[in-house]
Parts: sequence; structure tokens; C-alpha cells
Amino acid sequence: MLEIDPQTERKNLILGWALFGVFVLLFAGTVAVAFVYLWVAG
Repeated sequence: MLEIDPQTERKNLILGWALFGVFVLLFAGTVAVAFVYLWVAG
């Protein structure tokens, strides 16, 4: 098993949460654009 020092583990955890946040924002933005389109087109 590979030993990971706490600093690297912390950095990877922050990077992982940041990527997850970007994904959630992208998904929410897609849904928001769809609702705006339906509102404008309707």
C-alpha cells in the first residue's frame, strides 16, 4: 500500500471537493438555462 502524507491527502481532498463543486454548478446551470428557455419560449 502506498503511504500518502497528510499534506498530499489534504490537497487531494480539496481538489476532489472543488471538482465536485464545479460539476454541481455546471449541472445546476444547465437546469437553470433550460428553465429560462422554457420561460422565454412560453
